[in-house]
Amino acid sequence: MKKFALPFLIVALMSSAFGAVDAEIEGMEYEVRGDGTFLIGGPTFGFDRILGAGGTFSESELWTPAKLRDRLLFNRMSGTPSWTPMEPAVWFKTGNELGDMIYQNLIPTDQPNPANRTPFLEGGFTTPMFKGFWATARYFQDDHFCGNTAGPRKRMVGESFAHFGENIPFFSTAYGGFGYNNEFLKSSILVGSEYLWTYTATSRWIPVHYMPRIEARADVNNVSVTLAYEDGEYKDVRKKITGRRQEVNGSVYYRCGKSCKRGMLQIASGIGFRGVSDSGMVYTELEDNRVLWPFVELRVQPIRRLTADVMFGINERDWLVQDSIQFNSPTPRNMGVVVGVKNISGTRLNPLADTKEFMDDHEINLVADGQMNLIQGYAVFNDTLWNMNAGGRASYWAEYGAETFDLEGREIVDGLTYRYGDVSRINSWIKGVSGEIWFNAWYQDLFKFNAMAGFERLDGLTKKLEVTPAEYFVSFGGDWLINKTFRISHSLKYRSDARWNLRSVDPLVVKGDWYWDVTFEERIPKYGIVFSGTLLHVLADEVIEVPNSGYDRFRLVCTAKKIF
Repeated sequence: MKKFALPFLIVALMSSAFGAVDAEIEGMEYEVRGDGTFLIGGPTFGFDRILGAGGTFSESELWTPAKLRDRLLFNRMSGTPSWTPMEPAVWFKTGNELGDMIYQNLIPTDQPNPANRTPFLEGGFTTPMFKGFWATARYFQDDHFCGNTAGPRKRMVGESFAHFGENIPFFSTAYGGFGYNNEFLKSSILVGSEYLWTYTATSRWIPVHYMPRIEARADVNNVSVTLAYEDGEYKDVRKKITGRRQEVNGSVYYRCGKSCKRGMLQIASGIGFRGVSDSGMVYTELEDNRVLWPFVELRVQPIRRLTADVMFGINERDWLVQDSIQFNSPTPRNMGVVVGVKNISGTRLNPLADTKEFMDDHEINLVADGQMNLIQGYAVFNDTLWNMNAGGRASYWAEYGAETFDLEGREIVDGLTYRYGDVSRINSWIKGVSGEIWFNAWYQDLFKFNAMAGFERLDGLTKKLEVTPAEYFVSFGGDWLINKTFRISHSLKYRSDARWNLRSVDPLVVKGDWYWDVTFEERIPKYGIVFSGTLLHVLADEVIEVPNSGYDRFRLVCTAKKIF
């Protein structure tokens, strides 16, 4: 079944489709998104709300069936670090923030050299199939965004907390495995070890070492099954604290098949689950040590242009409903007008998440009383003429009972600010109005251009929001393919100020800035070889985009890949 807010996702991803700057790794696509509403705290934590999607929460906080195979990293569904098997190839990636020793060799000796900074490293392979069988292995870690907290985090874990190096990266992952595919079955099993830091409600970075982590996947016709086992070790060497969590999690998901999709009523269903066994200090708690989350999706399409979607899940603790009604208006050829209304209501954004966090003598309740309600109306217009496309969208939304944090106090340790209290609700209406326009042009496969601009205005008790997002943005992108082998993709974008309200003594204002991203890629089709280099956030000033996180800096990532 399609996601119920499909027009919003299409427009949000349009910039990436037309100006395909490579993300550093999968799961960090928000770095190169065109709408500018993201804030980056590290590879495992980002404020990734899509402008115009409605509501005050980050997209990764909201559970949906489409995220069943995303990982739950402290109450957020995340694609980073990804354990999704890669396509058949062998590859190597490396990079660094500006300041690497290689760059310093290029700077004249009479000029000061920038300080050496943190690297990025990845390598792996996936074999072609042999009688349906294939094998894969991958190692990757990202040290970026970790400098500001490296000292305090290093004192928690000791001299090393990674497979390679001593920079204390936010994650360091290595796995290997195999799979089997045929006409009816697509399956895989991966086994590995991972060092990982997650960002919690108290603003702490918590270390966990998974040894091992095992994930198995199987797709049989319209049924998808996922099962993971995680043996996680927690520690704080300063306080002589250790803990262990053994967790089993996964899902079973039945999707609407081809014959089902031809009917007026389409149905899908599934169940997500977690079970944990804790000993010692693991910093969080899952009530009853288990959670089951059954859900059903329904689509009713009485006529071709009218669609109604609903997703409903419920268990003994929580319930969550996401529904929408959408109408495609009759229009001339190559033109589209979509109007719709959507609703999200429930007790929790993510019913699979942990229920408590512990910080010294404080117990933080991660479950707010009551429920949230979001209702949004939207309209999307799109028109294509010759080699050009233009459109726009507008939306108005209102949310009651938005999740926030009821701050009771703060502690400052090693220069970092932590908070304690409970997750609570804003029992008044937060309202927002947003609009976007875009323009795209292309000439065969040689050239593509896109431009986007948008705004959003929020009203209500915005100081109680975790994040007051950017109010407006503008972005431009271009993609050239020269002689069918050399690709240049770039995007230039600006976003206005954003603000974190509750995680520091004073609100942290993230100043608006220009960002320029560019990818250069050389393809050798005869041998299936690709070389690429990507520069990220070239023009951006060095700023801290999340309290207690590192600086966002200009960096370079290079890739060599052989496609089978």
